[in-house]
Amino acid sequence: MKYCKNCVLPDSRPGVELNADGVCSACIGAQEKRQSIDWEGRQRALVELFMENKADNGQYDCIVPVSGGKDSTWQAYTLKNKYGLKPLALTYKCKYRTPLGQKNLDNLINIGVDHIDFTVSPAVERKFMLKSLEKNGSVSLVEHMAMWAITLKMAVKLGIKLVVWGENPGLEYGGNEKDRGNPYLNHDWIRKYGVTNGTFAADWADAELTLDELYSFTLPTEAELSEARIKSIFLGWYLRWDPLEVAEFSRSIGFQWADKPVFGLYPYADLDCDFIVIHHFFKWYKFGITRLWDNLAIEIRNGRLTREEAVNYIKNNPEPIPELQIKNLCAFLNITEERFWQIAESHRNLDIWQRGSGGPQKGQWYLPALVEEFGFWPDTYAADVK
Repeated sequence: MKYCKNCVLPDSRPGVELNADGVCSACIGAQEKRQSIDWEGRQRALVELFMENKADNGQYDCIVPVSGGKDSTWQAYTLKNKYGLKPLALTYKCKYRTPLGQKNLDNLINIGVDHIDFTVSPAVERKFMLKSLEKNGSVSLVEHMAMWAITLKMAVKLGIKLVVWGENPGLEYGGNEKDRGNPYLNHDWIRKYGVTNGTFAADWADAELTLDELYSFTLPTEAELSEARIKSIFLGWYLRWDPLEVAEFSRSIGFQWADKPVFGLYPYADLDCDFIVIHHFFKWYKFGITRLWDNLAIEIRNGRLTREEAVNYIKNNPEPIPELQIKNLCAFLNITEERFWQIAESHRNLDIWQRGSGGPQKGQWYLPALVEEFGFWPDTYAADVK
């Protein structure tokens, strides 16, 4: 486990690779965004793409998947008001959507877009989510798999040939050179970066969770997408993406920030659903980072923090265990909190974690690479509290 010499992310995070100088792929992507990408040329290409796909009969020009978050608020507004498109907004309705998340989704719809709120059978989702939590330490696998599948299925069924996603995580959070330059969301991208642990719905089918039950999580085939002439693009490939700029603009058109960060650094992120917090919480066990590390790395890349300032912030701001979100997840899955902590512990990555052998940390879990790199033993999450 080694850390980027420019930001604070380790190579244990999926997608993060370090070059010969010890700089991570996400920081290299940020440098490309500043220095080598022709943003004016890409915007011209985006306008041409929109003109090619603009319906001339009053039908929808594109589908835009939305959560009601800062990014999708900005996407919907930009598509409708800057580029003159008629988007159909589509939401996978997460379980335990927060009151603030609902307010922000209502605000997005009031921008003037038609909207579908798609609900998956709770019984099926419960089975699938517990299975993915036990096997992969992930609750968001289910939500992401549904979002990819439902959006692309709807495009095929309605004959809407353009799907507009937001940022490309392969560029913003770490991906190889080829993937950073990819403007399209396709099956290969979903396998690598779609928070599905490299699986598709059929990989999860068995006697207890049938293919019929997994229909809403099953992607159209590549042949079906090709035959329907679906183009599925990342808006963040064509337009330079900065989460703070997006959040501030979205707030100017009615998007509400939280009074304080729900998780991590930003009061404008992860507001929609309690379960996304659990997704980020499990990063601590699996990758030795938290949501805070991701956020601070973005701030470093955008020149708003130095690496030293980010490290000091981590050192002096231990993060609390998300107890409310854990209670809500356990209630939905019908498991005890004791069972939750057993599952969490089963996903501790023993390639990066060790137990202290002496001193005041004797018996406690710690990250040797973190101690060696930054010189402190963080109190984040009190990792062996349960």
